[in-house]
Amino acid sequence: MKKLSNNLSQTLYSFAGQISFLLSNFILFLYLARNYDQEVFGHWAIFITTVSILDGIRQGFVQNGLSRLIIRYPDQPEIRSTALLLNYSIVLATSLFLMGLAQFSGSVISGLYLLGYKVLIVLATLQYLNSVYQANRQFKKYFISNLLYLISFSLALALFLTWAGQPELNQLINLMFISIVPSFIYALTQGQIKLMRPARATLSELFHFGKYSSGTNLLSLLFQRVDLLMISYFLDPTAVAIFHFANKIINYTELPLQALSQVIYPRIAASYLQNEGTQLNKTYGNSILWLLAFIIPMSMAVIIFNKTIIYLMGSEEYLAASTIIILLSVATLFKPWGRVFGLTLDAIGKPKMNFYMLAFSLVVNVLFNWMLIPSFGINGAALATSTSIILTIIIGQLNIKRTLAFNPVQEVMSSFKNVYQLNIAKKWN
Repeated sequence: MKKLSNNLSQTLYSFAGQISFLLSNFILFLYLARNYDQEVFGHWAIFITTVSILDGIRQGFVQNGLSRLIIRYPDQPEIRSTALLLNYSIVLATSLFLMGLAQFSGSVISGLYLLGYKVLIVLATLQYLNSVYQANRQFKKYFISNLLYLISFSLALALFLTWAGQPELNQLINLMFISIVPSFIYALTQGQIKLMRPARATLSELFHFGKYSSGTNLLSLLFQRVDLLMISYFLDPTAVAIFHFANKIINYTELPLQALSQVIYPRIAASYLQNEGTQLNKTYGNSILWLLAFIIPMSMAVIIFNKTIIYLMGSEEYLAASTIIILLSVATLFKPWGRVFGLTLDAIGKPKMNFYMLAFSLVVNVLFNWMLIPSFGINGAALATSTSIILTIIIGQLNIKRTLAFNPVQEVMSSFKNVYQLNIAKKWN
């Protein structure tokens, strides 16, 4: 009973932490969608997409590798210090890349790219701290850290609107940058940031594990964003804005995937490392079942009430996003299987297989988008991405069956049966 209560508490704090982080992004998204024209919103979409892809490289080298090492060696503080060095070294490299990219971009996006290093620092700081909190199962601290950022950004934006009026896009970036300070100070007071001499062996392990995870993250983000990038190539900034608007709604629908993944990854890793993989099949089935329990009702609600959501979050200018939302929501119903598949391969030390699967997915997605966008516009992009997601996830489950010698569908059904029998037993008692 105590273990169940602890797991529930961790899950709730994980949800709360993820919601806090997403709410800060949601406030920014809502403000942009309601107060800027679609062309400006489209420029922001291209900028933030580029930043997200570059940040994905950093996450791959630091996030899962750091969590895995902390779980294996909880009493080695130099792991954190080494990861911190790697974390900001990659921020420096990606910031320089953005500055170079600015020289070949239009005036509006170029100005944003020159300030992109500030967004990269914000993401790197928050996500490094999140990785440490999650690996140590300090989900309450994870929640507090993200809540501090949410409060800081909300206050900063409100004060700016009160005293200076509507901010320019570059001023929004500055507001994001200063809002990270309270979370950083909180981490210092909690002893989460300690500067020690980096360990060469740890740096090497992080790098070699991260080169596949980073490649996987990069491919995953390209897979998620290639439709937007190809829309910007074939169509115009207004089309980019509409598709980005629909995509953001889907991102919020997928909150359970993101929040629960923070809890699931350490459990899968611990199940494999501590029990020599004997409990991995059960953890795999339970994880998918939990994700499905949350994602199915949310996706169905978005499909049914998508036009109402569009009016609440934007305006009638974005009604063209309705079909896109429906198509992408159908694919979201399959994502719990894909998410647990990827987390499992990373946890058991096989990021290379995950990398190859995503490379295949990306190629399929690019081909489908290339064929469908010219003929069907933004709806063609949504159809291409949804088809690619479903096809790839089916192939992934066949791979996990062969690699780990258990049937994912059977494990999920077994988990469902156990939950059902437990509920029946409670009713009888």
